Amino acid sequence: MRNTKYIIFIVCAYFMMALPFLGMIFWPTNETTENTELAKWPSILEDGKWNERYLSDVGAYFEDHFAFRQELVTINSFLRGKILKESTTKQVIVGKNDWLYYGGTLNDYKGENLMSQRELHMLAHNLKLMQQYVESRGSRFVLTIVPNKNSLYDENMPYYYQKGRESNLKNAAEFFEENGIAYLDLYKIFKEKEEVLYFQRDSHWNNQGALLAYNALMNYLGKNHETYLNVPYHTEVSHEGDLDKMLYPLATMLEEEYVYDKEWNYDYVNDVRDNMEDWIETENAGKEGVLLMFRDSFGESLLPFVAEEVGKGYFSRLVPYNLTQIEQYKPNYLVIEKVERNLIDFVKKAPIMQPMQVENMSGPEVESDSLIETEKQGSYLMIRGEVDHTYIYDHTELYISIRNEQTSEIKTYPVFYTLTGNEEKNGYQIYLKGNGMSKGKYHINVMAQDLGRTIIVDSTDVVWE
Repeated sequence: MRNTKYIIFIVCAYFMMALPFLGMIFWPTNETTENTELAKWPSILEDGKWNERYLSDVGAYFEDHFAFRQELVTINSFLRGKILKESTTKQVIVGKNDWLYYGGTLNDYKGENLMSQRELHMLAHNLKLMQQYVESRGSRFVLTIVPNKNSLYDENMPYYYQKGRESNLKNAAEFFEENGIAYLDLYKIFKEKEEVLYFQRDSHWNNQGALLAYNALMNYLGKNHETYLNVPYHTEVSHEGDLDKMLYPLATMLEEEYVYDKEWNYDYVNDVRDNMEDWIETENAGKEGVLLMFRDSFGESLLPFVAEEVGKGYFSRLVPYNLTQIEQYKPNYLVIEKVERNLIDFVKKAPIMQPMQVENMSGPEVESDSLIETEKQGSYLMIRGEVDHTYIYDHTELYISIRNEQTSEIKTYPVFYTLTGNEEKNGYQIYLKGNGMSKGKYHINVMAQDLGRTIIVDSTDVVWE
């Protein structure tokens, strides 16, 4: 009898352990609330050769797709989060009083692994080129950075995380001022408010936070607008937090959201399922002005307030930013909204635009371990590469000159700076309009300038057809 009980126990134990695997036949997990992409079933062969990672890739597939994953993740997260006050994922920080914070903000919060002086210079340089381009087309430029939740509301962060004295946002703001960037400081505006304007279990602001940002933006642009001070509102317990869904996918706690009791007058021009679409066009016949906004997920709740105040609104989440849309839509205002934790994005990809031409310059050629490549992308010539760190200092400026070999005409442009993943390389990228180039051969020089000295660090030839 005792042996029978043991056998039954062992069989049941093996069945429970095998159930997530066997259940994949009927109940595979094909969706996730985590901010990751589910692993795909691997191929045994890659490029005609044995895939050496096959077994580990199969393991990764099982980890993402085993049956009842969401249920088991929720139970595990609930037990560890509620009892041990720990998170089961690096993407979510479990704070005090049931507060959740996004793990991707931790370095900003602690003041660790911050952008270097060179990277901050790159950031300000790129934004300055964008602002010059926008203003040269007759549009008003404004940059605004949305603070991380724990930058504003840190009292519920775990005690073992100490807030640093510096942050990328604080350091970048100084560079914005030095370089004359039209910058709307939302951190200062939010800090002056006593009420909490972000969700407890979400990384974003609530509708009152979006309203505060909207009013600040309209004031900054000098545009008359509805302030909503006299618009009635009610609250609904209806918001499901993004961090809550990551941590407890099947046991989220709805939060209170503010809903303004008014009839919206703007209409969507294109097909829009929700305000997280990559491209949204709006119109309001009762308003004037055209606005083009490059935004992120914080723009979801900001969009209705802004769209209500402009005749035509264009809202993009697409990267890289296509600033040439200024010539198509001719906006009165161009707004760039970016969350603090993603400031580094400004030096990852260059926007699609041709910077303002500068005076030609010359200098000696030097031997360097630099790289340059060219590529035709639609109607643009894209030039990118990496410059040997030997010739790069904190405030070194980079340029490219392009000489028409048929006419000997030379044009010189500043480039956008990009990170390459190689600490000993400094990336750059630029788009040149192909319609401004005649067919033929061109010679390209890459130049570095510091303390008034200019040198040529790389060169190549390209044929434009």
